[in-house]
Amino acid sequence: MSLLKLEGVTVAFGGLLAVSNFDLTVEDKELIGLIGPNGAGKTTVFNVITGFHIPIKGNITFNNIDITGKSPSYIAKLGISRTFQNIRLFSNLSVMENVMIAAQLHYNIPYFHTFFRTSLFYKVEKTIEEKALKSLELVGLEKVRDEIAKNLPYGDQRKLEIARAIATEPRLILLDEPAAGMNPKETDELMEMIKFLRDELNLTIILIEHDMRVVMNICERVIVLNYGEIIAEGTPDEIKTKPEVLEAYLGSTVVG
Repeated sequence: MSLLKLEGVTVAFGGLLAVSNFDLTVEDKELIGLIGPNGAGKTTVFNVITGFHIPIKGNITFNNIDITGKSPSYIAKLGISRTFQNIRLFSNLSVMENVMIAAQLHYNIPYFHTFFRTSLFYKVEKTIEEKALKSLELVGLEKVRDEIAKNLPYGDQRKLEIARAIATEPRLILLDEPAAGMNPKETDELMEMIKFLRDELNLTIILIEHDMRVVMNICERVIVLNYGEIIAEGTPDEIKTKPEVLEAYLGSTVVG
């Protein structure tokens, strides 16, 4: 059974079709790249999966549950998490606090226990802290847990976003340009981390990325969007030789 399925999904802004009749089936534990030129509709696809946009037609199912038009919080609780193209951390909070906020997703204790700091409150808080620390360990940030988020190097801020996504206990993570702004060393570390997380946590991962070295080296399947429509799909080796992809996006060469 497929984990995620989009069928005929169409998203429009005014008279502009951002995504048109988009079909996608994602199997459990796949690592998929979604590529295309700026404005192709890639982030819109992420937004409609996670409930930030509502399609004008089409259906989206996750783990055999219809999530079409559902709220972002509902979808997150089902097991879909994401990062954003532009970093969206709580910049003045600590690294640990950023991840603890995400880890609270599945815990909803009555206000009474929070206000009076009951034993239940401290028990839940300890569990949340342990989950947050585990997420930081998985991305290698446990030693900077007390640092203020905005003071981290750019590459570590990207890792913190991923740690925060992991803390929600997802089955599917959507990574929106995770390598953006990274230097080559940071990008190499990111690629290894993404593969490690997929294998260690049995995650399914879809990533949007303009760094073709990342896409070609870690993705098992690549989907190419242009003007809101899929123009090609296949393995990295298949994609980089398709004339329509070369014309729309990749240029004459691809970094292997």
